[in-house]
Amino acid sequence: MIAKSVISRVKPHPDGGFAHDLKDKLLTGVGATADHFLRTFLSTRVLFSNVPVIPKLVQPDYRKRWDFYGNPGFISKPETFFQKPLKSEPVVRPAEPMDLPIHGAIYEDVIFPSEFEPLNPAYHATEIFPARQAATCARYIRHAKGDKPTLVVVHGYVLDGYDFNAQLFEVAKFFRLGFNILMYTMPYHGPRKPPGARFSGDGFMFFDVARIAENVRWSVHDLTRYIDFLSERSKQPIGMMGFSLGGFHTALMASLDQRLAFAIPVVPVITLFNVILQWQPSAAVIQAFMRLLSMDRAEIDRLLFPVSPLARPAAIDHNRLLIIAGTADRMAHPDHAHSLWHHWKHPKIYWFPGNHLLHFEKTHYMREVVAFLRGLRIF
Repeated sequence: MIAKSVISRVKPHPDGGFAHDLKDKLLTGVGATADHFLRTFLSTRVLFSNVPVIPKLVQPDYRKRWDFYGNPGFISKPETFFQKPLKSEPVVRPAEPMDLPIHGAIYEDVIFPSEFEPLNPAYHATEIFPARQAATCARYIRHAKGDKPTLVVVHGYVLDGYDFNAQLFEVAKFFRLGFNILMYTMPYHGPRKPPGARFSGDGFMFFDVARIAENVRWSVHDLTRYIDFLSERSKQPIGMMGFSLGGFHTALMASLDQRLAFAIPVVPVITLFNVILQWQPSAAVIQAFMRLLSMDRAEIDRLLFPVSPLARPAAIDHNRLLIIAGTADRMAHPDHAHSLWHHWKHPKIYWFPGNHLLHFEKTHYMREVVAFLRGLRIF
């Protein structure tokens, strides 16, 4: 049963690693090396962006506020942590057509006012979040005629551009298959980047339990709003596909919202704090601070467990889950996808011989994605 769930040519080896042929070994080596360079570059940016946080982290009273997130009720009763957004109407305005090989498409931006607030009463909104939050936004590409299913796509950390993600997720292919596509923009990214941010995404990944937890709550709040919006417009299926950090959110939403017709995390990050500890040089600095401040990694994992995709079983049927992962991924190590696969009781998974951004055999795994959706009778 487990073996049948691995639908790729490349298979995990029983003793660890993967059963590669010579070509795969070469591709994996090149991919892993490229990821190490990319990881070092991104880790350095994250490290410098976290410099303003350090004075707060050394204060025991500040870290004591993190205890709030250890409430076990947040896991058993997720609605107490991921509180339902208040109903509000978005602004839907025409957007410039994108350069995609499709016809009969209407391009719109769907914008909600940002009304999110942190749950922890020990924090003021401006202490964790920008004093003035940018509006929540998504690009909506829909068919001019007919009621269609919708694919919600969620970008990766710092990789928020609509044009880039239209290529990454092969939006034109899904549109031609009969899907509407909603491309969600996470907090701190793109048009939501706060003034003074060093780069798109600066502010999302922090060495701070409260900021990580509340940022994830913020994204879930937004995504729930968009699913509400789509559900009110149509009774057609709604599914999610996310890349990297977007894969994390896709997996998390699959444990929270049973309205999803399918969930496809691609090279997903699963444990946010641990992935930071896998990136050098930031990992060495964080670990030094943890030793200095007697901070326990297991305790941090426990406090962040309410926002983990591993905290709860999937809310949708097992056969509606598909994981895509790279054997040479060193941004989100294969261990992340493995842990999700085991937690979800071994749904379908496709392993490609590539890294986080270079997806060798992408044609093959996209063919499997289409077959997966066709098997669910989504289109």
